[in-house]
Amino acid sequence: MKINVKKDKSENTKTEVLIIGHFEKEKFSHPALDKKLKGRISKAIKEKKFEGEFKQLHSVSSLGLIAPEKILLVGLGKKKEFDLEKLRKISGFTAKVVRDGKVTSFATTLTEEDVKGRNIEEKSLTIVEGILLGLYQFDRYKTEEKEKQPKVREVTLLTSDVKKSKTGVKKGEILANATNYVRDLVNMPACEATPTYIANEAKKIAKQHKIKIRIFGKKELEKKKMNAILGVSKGSSQEPKLVVLETNPKAKKKIALVGKGITFDSGGLDIKPESFMLDMKSDMAGAAAVLATVMVAAKLKILINVLGVMALTENMPGASAQKPGDIVTAYNKKTIEIANTDAEGRLVLADAVAYAEEQKPAAIIDLATLTGSCIVVLGYSGAVLVSNNDKLKNAIKKSADETFERVWELPLWDDFREAIKGEIADVRNLGKFPKGYEAGTITAATFIEAFIEKTPWAHLDIAGTAWYEQEKEYISKAATGYGVRLLIHFLENWK
Repeated sequence: MKINVKKDKSENTKTEVLIIGHFEKEKFSHPALDKKLKGRISKAIKEKKFEGEFKQLHSVSSLGLIAPEKILLVGLGKKKEFDLEKLRKISGFTAKVVRDGKVTSFATTLTEEDVKGRNIEEKSLTIVEGILLGLYQFDRYKTEEKEKQPKVREVTLLTSDVKKSKTGVKKGEILANATNYVRDLVNMPACEATPTYIANEAKKIAKQHKIKIRIFGKKELEKKKMNAILGVSKGSSQEPKLVVLETNPKAKKKIALVGKGITFDSGGLDIKPESFMLDMKSDMAGAAAVLATVMVAAKLKILINVLGVMALTENMPGASAQKPGDIVTAYNKKTIEIANTDAEGRLVLADAVAYAEEQKPAAIIDLATLTGSCIVVLGYSGAVLVSNNDKLKNAIKKSADETFERVWELPLWDDFREAIKGEIADVRNLGKFPKGYEAGTITAATFIEAFIEKTPWAHLDIAGTAWYEQEKEYISKAATGYGVRLLIHFLENWK
């Protein structure tokens, strides 16, 4: 899609639809346009046909009196409550409205709306994020109806500062397109998005953006004795992979991002019920987010050595599958009791974070669709954050608030460390509470912590945020692409 940035009067802009925002109980901000329309907009406001409530819409035909063919008024709500997240939401919402009306091009004046404490570059970035994320459609496998789906081909941002807006637009495109790339990977069926497929995608990205890459297949994993990953993969016909990406290797600061990449999770021999298995192609969302984040870090030339580690495998109940009661020795030589084969994500992360720590980063952040308990705690509104370091978790919280990819911290108490101690091995992959699943989100995180020796570490359980059953203003149904915008903001502001 083409995105234009223009310094032009709204009434002179040639477009199918011109989107104009209006705050509740405020004067209309485009009096010249209203005058040329013979006061029809101010009349609608006066007669309370349009009051500016958030997401309220009112359409006005131009009747040839001005250059735009149609005006779409959109309510912005109360001015004092309007922030970047509402701007992102309204941008995605209106983009979908005009697309569904079979409009192929539109212009927007939202760049000029007042957002307290925010400049035009930030607003332009946010608007583009909202539009591109809102217009996302996963139609790769459509055949009969694909050509009939409405598409927006061109968008114009009207602005008072073209240079600053263009800077924001460029970055907004990079972030939104990377997020949509994650959505594509996660939405793909597991028969295509295998560990090998994702490793090959990483190869392409590494070559295109001059990123250092290492890929460890089954033989390399056996040689390195990464038995936690290998154990999970035993029931699958697909070869496991550990993919390691690295940007800017000469930078003084190094941050490791580790992603869970279970390309399909049947639960193994502790097999999932049918209703819980249907969407388990999404269990590699953490790895997909890490891949896209490394790509964006390279594109934006972020001055940090970003180490991306993706642990990729299926979890299947094949003839050689790992069994409950098995003992495996992880990469760092800790032994693990397999209490439940469906607690596999923490196993692959155990080897992955231990390897990441060996590379001596200043901090490690892992992302994983790890537990259903996460959804019990926060629903689909945010990711669970568990960390062993105040500086790291506070930086993540700040970035989460800024990008609205929200997190909420849960405690890391000794009670939970005690709960994952093994009976006949060092640790077990399920808590020892009476029913096993109590505080499941925290005990899963605590298990991962057991494979961190001393590095500042944070765990993000994105089970509730990586996949949505209902679309929102700029968040698509199914894969959401959560994590890329959060991590990039974190990397840009890490000190």
